[in-house]
Amino acid sequence: MIATTSLTGLDTDITVSVTEPATLGSARREVARHAENIDLTVNRRRASAEIHAVDLAAGTPVMVSVVFEQILTDALFHADLTGGATQAVRRSSVPDYRHLPHLRFTTDGPLPVVVRTVSPIPAWHRPRLGDGCVTVPADVRIELLTAGHAFLADMAAHLVGERLGCGVMVAVGGVAASAGHPPLGGWHVASAPAIGELELPQGHAMATVSAADIAALPRGPFDPRPVSGVTSATVVADHAGTAQAAATLMHTDPTRARAWILEEQMSAWSVDRDGTVDEFGPLAARLHAHAA
Repeated sequence: MIATTSLTGLDTDITVSVTEPATLGSARREVARHAENIDLTVNRRRASAEIHAVDLAAGTPVMVSVVFEQILTDALFHADLTGGATQAVRRSSVPDYRHLPHLRFTTDGPLPVVVRTVSPIPAWHRPRLGDGCVTVPADVRIELLTAGHAFLADMAAHLVGERLGCGVMVAVGGVAASAGHPPLGGWHVASAPAIGELELPQGHAMATVSAADIAALPRGPFDPRPVSGVTSATVVADHAGTAQAAATLMHTDPTRARAWILEEQMSAWSVDRDGTVDEFGPLAARLHAHAA
């Protein structure tokens, strides 16, 4: 039997499901506690959020919490794997004086004058972590709310499963993670309408990223707007952050995403603008055969 409850946090909906109804209240409190902690760490809508201290440091080292360091580490890792597609780390609109030799000035007619910063170093390679401190250059901006969703789903699912001894699935926005023994028939997670519900294997995570999610990613004034050829992408992987990053990359660079997904034995489903579903990976093949 599955018991489910909902709450809000990190500017999205959070759903907690357990296989033992008696543990639902404890599971909800555990997830709510971690959601509030992460919210106070990376959510810019919170005036007291820890991320503001990194902004105000203006390129100087600042001490951060372990949670902040873990989320930033995940964000940098997945930004590197996707070539910055996650937009978790990007250039800010204010150029750093250290890159003045790399500035290029262009004009489109008499006005306005547009300044573009050209740096040979990717933005996601420039933040530095170590000894409990983070250094983010003044011309680099970090956006960790989306990474926080995946971090919460993974961490909360595993902590609840271990502490309460039950099967659990935690969904945060478009990301879901499971831990413990699955219920009879498995966990089923809603995906894009054209795909329907998908079974989430034990100990795995699933992420669905829509074209609207890609359009809503934070971007600097000089960053190009990606044009996605699909309306939705869903990926199942070992970790929520990896599934989220791979689903994002399927919108911006589908060829590279497919190669990465197949190499890492992930599974994916994408829906193009005509409603055609493309599925690949070991789990996709298994579910297709099961459905048939």
